[in-house]
Amino acid sequence: MKRIHFDRFGAPEEVLYQADVADPVPGAGEVLLKIRMRPINPADIAYITGSYVPPESWPACPGMEAVGTVAAVGPGVDTVRPGQRFIVSRIRGTWAEYMVVPVRALLPVAPDLSDEIACQMSINPLTALLLLQAVVPEGAIVQTAAGSAVGRLVNQLAARTGRTIINLVRRADTAADLRSQGYRHVILSSDENWQDQVRETAGDEAVVAAFDPVAGSTGQSLLAVLSRGGVLILYGGLSGEPVPASAMQLAGNDLSIKGFWLAPWYARSSAEEKKHVLRGLEDSFRTGELSIPVAGIHTLENFKAGIEQVLSPGRLGKILLSS
Repeated sequence: MKRIHFDRFGAPEEVLYQADVADPVPGAGEVLLKIRMRPINPADIAYITGSYVPPESWPACPGMEAVGTVAAVGPGVDTVRPGQRFIVSRIRGTWAEYMVVPVRALLPVAPDLSDEIACQMSINPLTALLLLQAVVPEGAIVQTAAGSAVGRLVNQLAARTGRTIINLVRRADTAADLRSQGYRHVILSSDENWQDQVRETAGDEAVVAAFDPVAGSTGQSLLAVLSRGGVLILYGGLSGEPVPASAMQLAGNDLSIKGFWLAPWYARSSAEEKKHVLRGLEDSFRTGELSIPVAGIHTLENFKAGIEQVLSPGRLGKILLSS
């Protein structure tokens, strides 16, 4: 089978290569999953460049989210059968034709949802949902990377309650795209007075939280627009830099910085809770309340074209790899 490998950290276009390896064989309690579609997520790029959780062994295979069908089952597996379609999440190695996964890690997916939606169900929508649920006080939320899948989903989910979302983007074309989709309060972070624009947009509302997947100086600059008692929630570190923060700025304004990672939710949630939350998200995608734009689909063999598109500026949507 074909499997994408890297055996050192570096730029994806330089270190990734296709390998031909033997088809894996499922053991007890495992299934062999034939992968149908997988997204290229920012965390995958961070994994390849060495700014994420490191591989357990080399060579490593990227990818942590996919949809596929059961090709074979291992000894003792009687709860699923070949041909059934499932989601896998938080398991490395989805950039391959086949992968072995524990049967307990399979997440069911509705048959009427396309592979394009199903392969993205388990990370970005959940991240957006849980980020919003983490903010209890009423008030506005400012977010960077608003044109990303998570950023768009935050807007869509917040529309349910009328929560004000103030969106920061770096590029004018991204801002224009968000506005064309009906997203309000879009501000260019390249404007010298963007912080004043955030305060003006919030008006009488307190800015109670900021969502940021970048960290570094970007995260630091968000602290200045938070109202007293506000929280900066970091759900990524794309800059590779820490957030420099003054103790007096934090203490004097009762500000806090916290991290968000999806893995603990998966670890502590029961199978029934996961199914319940995913079913709710499926319903929202089915009705059109939620959507994630797809900017391109490439075959696994043509992964280099997918990487090139992911890294190109001005991309407006997720890039997927099909089998």
